[in-house]
Amino acid sequence: MTYLLGLTGGIASGKSTISQFFKSKHIPVIDADIVAREVVEPNTTGLNQIVAHFGEEILLSNGKLNRKKLGSIIFEDEKKREQLNTILSKEIRQNILEKVTYFQSRKAPLIVLDIPLLYEGAYDEMVDSVMVCYVPKQVQLTRLMSRDHLSKADALNRINSQMDLEEKKRLADVVIDNSGSIEETLKQVDNWLTHFS
Repeated sequence: MTYLLGLTGGIASGKSTISQFFKSKHIPVIDADIVAREVVEPNTTGLNQIVAHFGEEILLSNGKLNRKKLGSIIFEDEKKREQLNTILSKEIRQNILEKVTYFQSRKAPLIVLDIPLLYEGAYDEMVDSVMVCYVPKQVQLTRLMSRDHLSKADALNRINSQMDLEEKKRLADVVIDNSGSIEETLKQVDNWLTHFS
């Protein structure tokens, strides 16, 4: 029986570090961010729907999605962000389910679903447990400003566009505190993995 672990966090919380750790242990990781890119490749239903909704100006000259342009539209307008999520959520969910089925058919004992909007997309209902990568908001803000060279206002906009990390922590089955060193974070994940296996 395959165990499905949902992995989530907030922007700049360090979730990717945990995701990479699982991959290094040869555990299949289905990354929703990668899936989200796959479903908006040229000639996909996803991209065609986005263009129909937001217009041709969100395309680059080579026909690919202009992520920067789309990002600037949706981060400043919650209604447009919701419209985009509605368009893509069905495509993304279908793709994720296909990947889960594939790894289940290969008898993988554990599959990690790395999904930033795990609770928002109700993916918590399809996994056996949820692991949240947590940092206090001030740490998250500082890391995001430093990582993406953003102003405090822009960084806060991005943080506030997601479900509050404190709320995710409260809902989680497993909380990984990533406010210390990477080694300390990975030790917590390794302990969970040892307990799991």
